[in-house]
Amino acid sequence: MSSRIIPFTVLALGLALSAIAGPPSQDQLKKQRDEKLAEGWVTKFPWNTDYAKAKEEAKKSGKAIFAYFSRSYSP
Repeated sequence: MSSRIIPFTVLALGLALSAIAGPPSQDQLKKQRDEKLAEGWVTKFPWNTDYAKAKEEAKKSGKAIFAYFSRSYSP
């Protein structure tokens, strides 16, 4: 039974530490966004990260918008 207590304790400790750390700052989030946008799979194609511009282009071309949402951090 003690083998079940250890993983639970580690999980509880991890959750407590993440609650203490608080949410990431705006600077941290911007840095993470910029790092994600610099990855090879993103830079390989001409992605548009501005929704208003994407809507305008989609309307002109008659094509649908493909949206990719990601979360690169876990609180």
